[in-house]
Amino acid sequence: MPMKDDNLPDRMLRLMSDGLWHSTDELVEKVSHRFSATKYTLTKRGYKFETRPIEGNKKEYRLVVEKSAIV
Repeated sequence: MPMKDDNLPDRMLRLMSDGLWHSTDELVEKVSHRFSATKYTLTKRGYKFETRPIEGNKKEYRLVVEKSAIV
């Protein structure tokens, strides 16, 4: 059970900050059944997500993690 002070945007960012692809099922389980609303909130805050289709109508999502150039 998530902690009371654990809000959905923070939970989603912690999960997706690895830059890997995450399935709808995983996001529903680890964030919320309303993960798309959380994704929308984060998009409004300037975060970027990529989406790719997998089998059937299912999709995967990943947070676009900006890489800084080493000079």
